[in-house]
Amino acid sequence: MLVNIDAEKIKQLRESRCWSQQQLADLSALSLRTVQRIEAKSVASQESVKCLAATFDVPAHTLLKSSAPDASTDSKHYDNTSAEDTSAAPATQTVFDTPSSPVSGSAPARALRKLYIRFAIVFASHLFGFYGIFTAFDEGRISEDTFQMLKNSLSIVLIVSAGIFFFKDRTLKKQHASGSSL
Repeated sequence: MLVNIDAEKIKQLRESRCWSQQQLADLSALSLRTVQRIEAKSVASQESVKCLAATFDVPAHTLLKSSAPDASTDSKHYDNTSAEDTSAAPATQTVFDTPSSPVSGSAPARALRKLYIRFAIVFASHLFGFYGIFTAFDEGRISEDTFQMLKNSLSIVLIVSAGIFFFKDRTLKKQHASGSSL
């Protein structure tokens, strides 16, 4: 379900931290396109609002627009509350902060978790590649020169991948060192 949000508040929070849209996307575990759409159209899914609230360390309901959507906009982009139905407004604001809809860790923790998962996949792929190279050499399907070339090439790619991982890990931790729990 999409909800009407205060895009100006999100932009102000982002700019007060001197973050680009790409940095906000990385920190909140959202795509750059999603962040751009949120700021441009003032509409977001509940999960996106939760991610942004966790990233900015503010209650999710503070990111919602206080007024009801106007009749000129397409109603499928908003929740089903109307201007006359004021009893539903508090429920819309509190749905993000209830224990029944927890945010799975902070945005920095999610970003790091995604980074570790990606590196684990890359590392497992390299192990599989090494297994294939050594098996082919043991079975005599490739010559020693080819074996050496493949083994060395795969080793270099693994070292470069590890370097990129450690750089991104260090960058993420530096960005969140001031007050974020990792």
